[in-house]
Amino acid sequence: MGLFGWLFKPTPQELGKSGENRVASKLFWTDIFGKEGLTLQNLYIPAGNDKNVEIDLLYITVKGIFVIESKNYSGYIFGSEDNRYWTSTLYAGKSLLGFKQVEKHHFYNPIWQNKTHINCLRKILKTEIPMFSIIVFSDRCAFKSISYNSENTSICHYQDVGHEIGRIWRNVPNVISDEEVDEIKNNLMPFTKVSDDRKARHVARIQSGNYSAYICPLCGGKLVLRTAKKGPYAGNQFYGCSNYPKCKFTKNI
Repeated sequence: MGLFGWLFKPTPQELGKSGENRVASKLFWTDIFGKEGLTLQNLYIPAGNDKNVEIDLLYITVKGIFVIESKNYSGYIFGSEDNRYWTSTLYAGKSLLGFKQVEKHHFYNPIWQNKTHINCLRKILKTEIPMFSIIVFSDRCAFKSISYNSENTSICHYQDVGHEIGRIWRNVPNVISDEEVDEIKNNLMPFTKVSDDRKARHVARIQSGNYSAYICPLCGGKLVLRTAKKGPYAGNQFYGCSNYPKCKFTKNI
């Protein structure tokens, strides 16, 4: 990695956020090449019974709304639309006897996850305009066995998200005006500025097991709610990976 890479090695929090930021950057370049839209990140959308779903990215356009779920995984990805959980596998070195070892991590079906996001979004906006589900995986992973048939659903790597939006763009008509695009963004903007209390309730629901889709972006393990016991942040809550100490990913609330 070299001295520079070691000194400026990203933190787990930065790695977890990098996927969304890379997708947002791709959307910026998509705008420049004529497929203009408005972007919103990290929306907490009500799901009823004082619950929320967290949407990574929205790309609001005259063609409809692209609902983007970012997955920052490495290794091979296996999954079917019909399976509740998908699997990522990572090479884990060799055993003492010289045999190849593989780690497997399971995560909630991202197609189901984004369908829930879209259903909640429709209820808030009270609209039937097209919504396109795009699941974007890290370029560091490979799709070993992925199968799905849902309409308006796409699965791709970060590097291909602009091409995927372009493919959809060319094949669907305009359905709303630029003014309506602005109106939708303005209506959704408040959901990007939620209170710490609301975020904490969202975390508590994840911890209770009712939102299995909340997973570690590094290894695919479940994120659990923890409380710092010492140091300057003692008493503060944060997300920690269930695979600790093997995986040391954390995310501040």
